[in-house]
Amino acid sequence: MKVDVVRRVDLAVLLPELFAAPLEGMPLTGLADGVRDLNAMEAQVVARRAAYLAQAEGRDLARREGYPSTTAWLMALSGDPAAVCRSRVAVAEALEQMPETQRAFASGAVSESKVRLLAQAQALAPEQFAKDEAHLVAEVAAASAQQVPQVMAEWKQNADPEGAEAEADSRRRMRALHLSKDWSGMLRLSGLLDPESGLIVQQALRPLAERAALDPRDTRTPPQRQADALVEICRRYEQGSNGKRRPPQVLVTIPWDSLRTGRGVVDTEAGPIGGLTTRRLTCDATISRVLLDPESVPIDLGRATRVVPDNLRKLLELRDQGCTRPGCDIPARWCDAHHQTHWADGGTTDLPNLELLCSRHHTLAHEGEWHPRRE
Repeated sequence: MKVDVVRRVDLAVLLPELFAAPLEGMPLTGLADGVRDLNAMEAQVVARRAAYLAQAEGRDLARREGYPSTTAWLMALSGDPAAVCRSRVAVAEALEQMPETQRAFASGAVSESKVRLLAQAQALAPEQFAKDEAHLVAEVAAASAQQVPQVMAEWKQNADPEGAEAEADSRRRMRALHLSKDWSGMLRLSGLLDPESGLIVQQALRPLAERAALDPRDTRTPPQRQADALVEICRRYEQGSNGKRRPPQVLVTIPWDSLRTGRGVVDTEAGPIGGLTTRRLTCDATISRVLLDPESVPIDLGRATRVVPDNLRKLLELRDQGCTRPGCDIPARWCDAHHQTHWADGGTTDLPNLELLCSRHHTLAHEGEWHPRRE
């Protein structure tokens, strides 16, 4: 385990140096040392503020100055929101019963975020925490931000097994997923998953989103890869988990001009999509002609037709076997049938004008990014 060494810094000496030193041309080691020193200083300053807050709370300073609580007094003093001030006051009060944590905090060895987790542990089982504090603080100080939750979870399970089990049940009940249109036209996803569900989702996303499993030339950011992986999993579900492909049941009303030119914006249930996206969606879809009256009310629905019929799709899968872009191993049943010349531009729906592309490469093709075809 890699552990960053935390130094106790002398604020009176180092603070003027760090603020006066010119950053342009500073050696890289100097920049790294400066960041480490500032992190340690920040922890010491926050720890000192907690000591001030504990004194203010103990001596009833807020009410003496006409405020209903120390939180309200701190809000007026700092301008920070109630939740932030309430958390700071709670940590300051808890530290009065946590001498080892207090010393580590004051030295800069543990950050405020780690102290908050230690304070939650102290509130859960005060007697057990008092026995384990020195060891637990040392373990938390040495752990990375990603490792600390696991360290605390193991301690909680040992200190209060029944409480840990109840907490696990509580987390399960907290699961939620929210989908809502964003003001920018995007569909916003937010929510919480319990660890078991989260593990399943992580395992499903990993092979589709990890850079090691993808083309080295893939320029997407990690969040973009995660988003694309989630959409790809949903596409595969829509296409049938038994290996038989069935087209996604998505209803989109597309004006002919947008379909023909690839320009403009089309409204959908989830939000607006661009003209290029509509052309990609209709590369392989069920198309119905709808006639509208002058007030845009539908008055006639034409017969639905498949752009790529099933028998042609089977021939296409036999020929291409999967995505035709070099280095892509997405199998045929998860690929789209792409018209090299779109049917709206007069392209024919036959084998010479069709190729299989995975979702990502299909999108790139419609955005004009050319890739050589796999031989």
